[in-house]
Amino acid sequence: MLLELGTAGHRAGRAVDALSAFSAAAEIARGSGDAELLARAAIGYGIQMFGLRREQGRLAELAPVIRVLAGDARDAGPWRPGLACLLAELGMQSEARRELARVAAEGLDAFRASLWLGSLAYLAEAAAALGDETIAALVYPELEPHRDANVMIGHLVAWYGAADRHLGMLAATLGEWERAADHFARALELNRRMGAATWLAHTEYEYARMLAARGRRDRAGQLLGEAAALAGRIGMPSLLGRIESLGSAASPARLPGGLSPREAQILSQVARGLSNRDIGAALFISEHTAANHIRNILRKTGCANRTEAATYAHRHGLAET
Repeated sequence: MLLELGTAGHRAGRAVDALSAFSAAAEIARGSGDAELLARAAIGYGIQMFGLRREQGRLAELAPVIRVLAGDARDAGPWRPGLACLLAELGMQSEARRELARVAAEGLDAFRASLWLGSLAYLAEAAAALGDETIAALVYPELEPHRDANVMIGHLVAWYGAADRHLGMLAATLGEWERAADHFARALELNRRMGAATWLAHTEYEYARMLAARGRRDRAGQLLGEAAALAGRIGMPSLLGRIESLGSAASPARLPGGLSPREAQILSQVARGLSNRDIGAALFISEHTAANHIRNILRKTGCANRTEAATYAHRHGLAET
């Protein structure tokens, strides 16, 4: 995960040292009320550690620092988009809405000189979390030129996967469902191709959230199953909690043929024409495991081969869209 949140050149030991340095600097800033000092506190590592703590469900540790920025500081500068995102995740919704309102009033120009893509990504996530259509409409056209590309913050500071994930979140916030589905499908493809398991799991969750809101519970449940498997393997308790919460509200109907959610997920890959090796690579399982699942799928569905299984998937609405 660190490779996806930071750079390939940063080893875990350096990251731990950087976390200590960042935390120490943040404590000094918090004690002095100097938000500018906090903003200067190892900004590159700070972004990486923000990402790691976020995935580990440890953002609450930053709450005191965030309260300094949100409460005492009048100008968070380039930190404002990340601040809004973090406040939303910490449940500090009124503070998050206040930060987004300031962005809406002042515009995006202040963020263009530094961490521009990062600012757009953080604002997209905050807007999606809060259902802020004003910010979504402001950010979407700025981020849209980056469709089919990755979000890279700074010079190899952090990588947040396919920009289409954020574009899908923005389109869904604006109620543009078909456009959102197209972006999510593109994000799934790019993140799979890049081997970005962290961002693939996030994309599946956000896509499922949109589909659940549209009543597409079968497909939403399928995506949530894959996201949960990835999040559990990587160690992403924060995302797992959101998946569990959404899954309780979007439990899919019983799958046809007695298929398990994992089998339905793999059947959708068969319908896409993927080989066992390709399925293994896409879902981060071995080729042997994929073959075992497909044998079970053929047995349960009564299909003689992969072609019949693909037809079965389309007939029962299990083909990936």
